[in-house]
Amino acid sequence: MSLLYEVLEPLPDAESALRRARGLLSEFAAWTGEPEAPELGPVVTAEQFGHARQFFGRGEFRTRTGHRFPETGLEDFWSQLARLGVPRGDDPFGVEMELAPELESLWPLPPEVWLEVGWRWKDRPPPFKFDTENCSEADVDVVVAAIGPLALDVQWHAALRGLPASKLCGVQLCLNSVWTMQCAEPSQGTHGVYLSIGTKNRDVQEEWLAATGLTLGEPLVGW
Repeated sequence: MSLLYEVLEPLPDAESALRRARGLLSEFAAWTGEPEAPELGPVVTAEQFGHARQFFGRGEFRTRTGHRFPETGLEDFWSQLARLGVPRGDDPFGVEMELAPELESLWPLPPEVWLEVGWRWKDRPPPFKFDTENCSEADVDVVVAAIGPLALDVQWHAALRGLPASKLCGVQLCLNSVWTMQCAEPSQGTHGVYLSIGTKNRDVQEEWLAATGLTLGEPLVGW
């Protein structure tokens, strides 16, 4: 498991955040692997829903915790879905449906519910579809240009110059999201770049981080 340290700099948009992530790799990495296929975050706002409909035909309502829907507390939500022609179904973990424009009336969603789209990277439409778990830098450029308000995160594994072990080291990019504990959580309009320091560097990481000259956030449980 790694620790992630946010680079505390103004990042007004997705493009500037992507440039900063690549800048960190250029400055501190001895070598960098191909970026992992970008992960799409859940849809939590009406604006995100409208943008998602440009690319995705179907989605699934799930709980934020990934657990079963609670037995009580969502009666109004189920009633609204039924009026829009979406049956509750028998799945205790999710409700799948077509992303019809009428569903926008469901927002704001109940606090414990969000909408997932394209979580299987092989089944996504272009430009979010990837054939492998990794992609090219050009693919990342295309996805970031199309992402709009949607949440997205990208990882680059890299050997950071001066650290003895490269495992779980690299850079994490979060667009319209923030890193919490081993995952990115949606936060529309917020972009972040993080250095990931692998477990085997614990004895030297504080000295190494200080030598970067960067202003960094508190350590977060990472990859």
